[in-house]
Amino acid sequence: MQCHSILVQDLSQLQAEVLQFSSNQSAQHLIQVFSTQSSDLVVEYSRLLQQRFPNATILGQSTSHCIKDGDIVNLGTLVVVTELDETRLSACVIPYTGDQSRDGEALIEQLQITEETKAVICFAEQVDDKETLLFGSKDYQVFEAFNELPFELPVAGGLSQPNLFGCWVLCGEEIFHHACVAVALHNHDLNVWRGCFAEWNPIGRTFRITEAKDGVLYKLDGVPVQQVYNRYLADGNPVPFEQLYDFPLMKGEANGQKVYVPVRQLEDGGIEFDTHWQEGDEVRFCYNHPSLTEEQVRIGAKNLRRHQPESVFIYNCSSRLDFIDDVNETRPFASAGSVNGTYCLGELYRDVNQQTIMHHSLTYLAMREHEVITNEVCEERATYQHHVSPLFSLIRNAVADVDDMQTNMEQKLLEQARRLTESYRRDRRTGLPNRSVLKERLASIRISEHLLTVKLTNFSQVNEKYGYQVGDQLLKDLSQYFKEQLWQRFGGSAELYSIGVGEWAAVFPSHHTGLYIRHLFTELVDAIEHVNFEPFGLPELDCLSVSICGGLVSRRDFPDTSVEELLIKSIEARKHGMKNNRHMCNAKLLEKEEENRQEQLSWLASVSRAVLDHKVIAYAQPIFAAHSHAKVSQECLVRIKDGNQVIPPGKFLPIIEGTHIYTRLSRQMINHVFETMSHSDESFSINLSPQDLMSDKTLYLLESALQKMVRPERVGIEVLETEQIKDYTRMREVCNHFKGLGAKIVVDDFGSGYSNIDEIIKLEPDTIKLDGSIIRNIDKDRRQRQIAMQLVRLCHVFEARTVAEFVHNEQVCRVAEDLGVDYLQGFYLAEPSPLLAKEPLAY
Repeated sequence: MQCHSILVQDLSQLQAEVLQFSSNQSAQHLIQVFSTQSSDLVVEYSRLLQQRFPNATILGQSTSHCIKDGDIVNLGTLVVVTELDETRLSACVIPYTGDQSRDGEALIEQLQITEETKAVICFAEQVDDKETLLFGSKDYQVFEAFNELPFELPVAGGLSQPNLFGCWVLCGEEIFHHACVAVALHNHDLNVWRGCFAEWNPIGRTFRITEAKDGVLYKLDGVPVQQVYNRYLADGNPVPFEQLYDFPLMKGEANGQKVYVPVRQLEDGGIEFDTHWQEGDEVRFCYNHPSLTEEQVRIGAKNLRRHQPESVFIYNCSSRLDFIDDVNETRPFASAGSVNGTYCLGELYRDVNQQTIMHHSLTYLAMREHEVITNEVCEERATYQHHVSPLFSLIRNAVADVDDMQTNMEQKLLEQARRLTESYRRDRRTGLPNRSVLKERLASIRISEHLLTVKLTNFSQVNEKYGYQVGDQLLKDLSQYFKEQLWQRFGGSAELYSIGVGEWAAVFPSHHTGLYIRHLFTELVDAIEHVNFEPFGLPELDCLSVSICGGLVSRRDFPDTSVEELLIKSIEARKHGMKNNRHMCNAKLLEKEEENRQEQLSWLASVSRAVLDHKVIAYAQPIFAAHSHAKVSQECLVRIKDGNQVIPPGKFLPIIEGTHIYTRLSRQMINHVFETMSHSDESFSINLSPQDLMSDKTLYLLESALQKMVRPERVGIEVLETEQIKDYTRMREVCNHFKGLGAKIVVDDFGSGYSNIDEIIKLEPDTIKLDGSIIRNIDKDRRQRQIAMQLVRLCHVFEARTVAEFVHNEQVCRVAEDLGVDYLQGFYLAEPSPLLAKEPLAY
């Protein structure tokens, strides 16, 4: 490995320099370009370099300062050419999509990362901070994807710094914005060393920001910020603004190095910083002494020299140029090898735990392809002077704060420990062991033991009517009564616990059947509900009775169930009993219901998945004219696709009714139907449920779809007139609105068992569909035939056309036509099939 650096000011100088450069044409060349000049000139440089080194990988960034051979330069373009004999390179550009995780995965994939990869060098742009509205002020955390690799891979480099001509990154011969560029070095034997120097040290206590506006800080912990600085830096005396600059504020942990510097002092007492504050942020004073920085860098450079790297790349934070005066912190690295680099707005570094973006830090990446030769190098020393009296004042006052905080914390911990000891294992209202103790007991429950949970079902009414004092007393009385009754009926080994407000649990042994235990508990409930729990001292309460419900789970029925699940089963059984007006329910009897519930959850997941993946599809069942059997319309029916299966609505609609999933499915169905039928002249109808009628989003979508149609009279809206409809006025308003837009109104399932004739008359439907339960047997059942005939006549009185549903054979078809039905629909004529756009009908 050989490393050469060239500092150029124009194209002719670069051309002259590269002509003198001799290189191994079979080697790989990594060329880093750091420039204070315009991007157009940098592109010209890159083209010239690519011509001279056809197989080179070129990348770089804009900057205001470069590092050449350990010295800092602030004008021109630095070209660093690294010739690699045994290392393979792969490079890529990742434009930001806004999905940081996906962009990080793409970066790893395009760089062809393997365990052979030893280092990555990357240059990236910051993005706009939408919260603070600062342009290019937010880190784009694309590099967190490297933390998921099964092996440790350091990513070095930095975030591009704007110069007088803009901010950019470079890859090949092209300038990029809002992106990152990277190169990976693949060589199993490549030696890589890295380091980071971030010496901002947090000092003292944490302060909470209580008043701030944008970047101006006014108060910390309710105290004016200037007063806080005066106290901690000068024992209450005024502090010159120049000294504030040396004591910025750090947000977060020290390893994050999120340091923000005072910019100016305002007349209203506020101090403006180089960030936007949020009230509630927590900050600490921090300090960075130049001598501390130099010492750390000197030690780091000394350790690095022992490895004798063949190249050292430094990526330094531009803010350090302001804070570290008269100290050239890059110079100690010069004796370690070829030292070049750039200044950034953020530095990429891999510590022991993770890949991160540092700030206010100096990072380096050192490499060597060949065998490491150990060689001790003499150490240089230097002495620096600095005014440190504010530092000592800060430390002294910070220590005093720590002492006060420690004293207060000890007192609080003692008090909390006392309270915790009292409350952890006992319920404060009843004095009974609590849920934590019950779980410990259930961990050793025997096969012959049972768990009974009990709830006072009218406890909220007691509290509302008589007050919390009476409620608390009732809990104590009931706890004592339960204990006595349990011992009497289940033996003295029964144990009672309080597991919630108005909730108890009992563990007891019994060889009796669950049916007999239920009998004993029912006797207990009857006895309790006849007791007057009138609290002492409240004679105005003539009677205070209670209502309780219980759930039983036996260990012998669930020998492998966990403690948590055992308790849940008992509580679920109790809830089921309460729902079905029973005093007690056995969890064993709910196993079938649990299977049904799991099946429903499975269908719910399938529908959710179908909605998310846009797998909602439409089928259509034609509607034919009576006698001629000419197709006149078609009813659009919802289906979902699950894998290779098409699922009919009967499987999933009853499960999702009343949920947000239903409304999303309904809207997808409407979109799909209208999009498909927009290419056809056929008439069609869609179904609106009572839930759809109450959903503004669904109605707005349907309205918009109708308004886009050239012939809205092709559309029929089928409404189901059931007992679920609570607001007939709204249903009429919705139907009248869509009729006004040109759609036809169809009443579905008329005669199905619930029909409000008065409301149907007010609805004035265009078509009424006779329910299949009436039509199904009209060929065999005389009464059904008479009912159907009367309904047809009634519909004609309404001046509505009729549709006979469930026409499943020829006999039913003929009878329906004889009864005067206008249209027919059923499997005899046509089964539902996928909805497809067709050419206009001939009639």
